[in-house]
Amino acid sequence: MELGQTLAEYVKRVTLDKVPQRDIDVAKLAILDQVGVALAGIGEDPGVKVQAMVDRCTANEATVLGTPRKTSTWLAALVNGTLGHTLDFDDCSSFGHPSVVLVPAMLATGETQDRSGRDLLEAYIAGYEIGEALSRIVPRRPDQFHGLHSTAMFGTLTSATVSGRLLGLDESQQRHAWGIAASQSGGITGNFGTHTKPLHGGIASQAGVIAAELALSGFESNPDALDAPLGYIYSVVAAGRMEGVDAGKATAGLGQWHIADTWRLKKYPCGYIAQGAIDAALRFREQSGLRLEDITSVEIRVPHLQPYFRVRPVGEFSGKFGYEYPVACAILDGEVIKKTFSDAAFNRAELKRHLGKFKTLEDPHSKSKGPFGVLVIEAKGKTIEQPIEIPLGDAKRPVPPAQVVEKYVRNAAEVVGPEVAKQTAQMLLKIETLSSIRPVLDLLAKRA
Repeated sequence: MELGQTLAEYVKRVTLDKVPQRDIDVAKLAILDQVGVALAGIGEDPGVKVQAMVDRCTANEATVLGTPRKTSTWLAALVNGTLGHTLDFDDCSSFGHPSVVLVPAMLATGETQDRSGRDLLEAYIAGYEIGEALSRIVPRRPDQFHGLHSTAMFGTLTSATVSGRLLGLDESQQRHAWGIAASQSGGITGNFGTHTKPLHGGIASQAGVIAAELALSGFESNPDALDAPLGYIYSVVAAGRMEGVDAGKATAGLGQWHIADTWRLKKYPCGYIAQGAIDAALRFREQSGLRLEDITSVEIRVPHLQPYFRVRPVGEFSGKFGYEYPVACAILDGEVIKKTFSDAAFNRAELKRHLGKFKTLEDPHSKSKGPFGVLVIEAKGKTIEQPIEIPLGDAKRPVPPAQVVEKYVRNAAEVVGPEVAKQTAQMLLKIETLSSIRPVLDLLAKRA
C-alpha cells in the first residue's frame, strides 16, 4: 500500500533543474501542439455541443480557448479537452493521448491560481511521468485495456496530478485526489468513430480538476485507492486479471524521464496507427506516378489489427479509425488534412467508387516487409509493395521543432489569425520564462 505515497512524494520533487533539457524541450513542444489542435477543433460538432451546455454556467474563472467567455475550472477543462481530441490530431504516448488531458487541466488551474509558466511546465512534466508510471503496471492488450480507452483510464489521474501540483496539494491530499479521480476513470473503445471519443479527453481532464479541488477542500477517498484490494489497478486497469501485475514497475522508473523517448506527434488528423500507412501511400503516389483510377486493389497488411481500429468508414468521424479511408484519400488527393475528414470529402463520387478496392488484413508476416506492415498494390498488371515505416513524428523519428511550430501556427491561425498565432507560439516555447499564463490565454481567447 505504499504506491500512492511513493508517487505523491515524487510529484512534489519534480523541478526543472532535475529534468534533462531534451525532455523539457519536448514537453514545451507538446504543450504548444495541444493548444493548436484544440483551436483547430473549434467549430466541429463535439465542441459546439459541449460548449452549448457549458454556456448555461455563469462562472467566470477559466478560459475556454477561442472565446472571450470564461467558465468554471472544470468546465473549461471539459471543453478544452473535448476540443483538443475532436480532430484526433493530438499527440500520443505510452498511456494514450497525454496532452489532451494534461494541458486543459494545466491551463484551467494555472490561470485561476495565477501560477508562473515554470510552475505549469513542471506540473505538466509531473503529470506525464505519473501517466508513464501507471502504464507500466499492466501490459497493454490488443483491445487497449479490456475495451477501455487508455486516455480516459489514465487521464483522470494524470490531470489530477497536474491540478494537484498547481494547487499545492500535500502528499496526503494528492493521494485523496487520485482516489477521487480513480472512481471517474474509464471510457469505452466501442465509442471510437463517434462524437464520444473526443469527449473522453474532456471528461478525463475535467475529472482530474474536480478531484484535485475536492481534495484541497478536505474531501476524502481511500488514500490507497491505486493499489488497494478492489482499487484502481485491480478494478480498472487489470479488470481482475492480476497475473503479472506489478505495481513496482510504476515506481522503478521514477526520475528516469520518459517524455523525449515516448512522445509522438501526429502529422495527420486521424488515429495514430494509420499515420505510417498514410506516409506509405503518399510515397507510392509520388514514386509511381499512379493514381486511384489506375489501381486494381490495395491490401493494407499489418502485423496486428487492433479491434478498436476496425471502425467502418461511414462518415467524417468514423473515417479516422481505420486504414482504408485515409490511405485512399492519400492516393487520391496527395494529402490528408483536416478537410479530408468531412462528410463532403467522404461523399465524393470519385472516392466512393474506388473505396471498395481497399482492404485491411492482419498478417503477422507483414512485419518482415516494414516495421508497421506493407501496402500491397495491384496496378496496371503489376504488384507493388510499399513498406509501412515508423511515421515521422514518432519518438524514434522526431520532427524538427520548426515543423511543430508550423503545425501550431497553421491550426491556431484559423481562430486567432496568423500574427497572434506566431506571437503565442513564441510565448509558449518560452513558457518557463512567463510570470503568468494569463497574457497568453487572453490572446488565445481574443480578449487582448
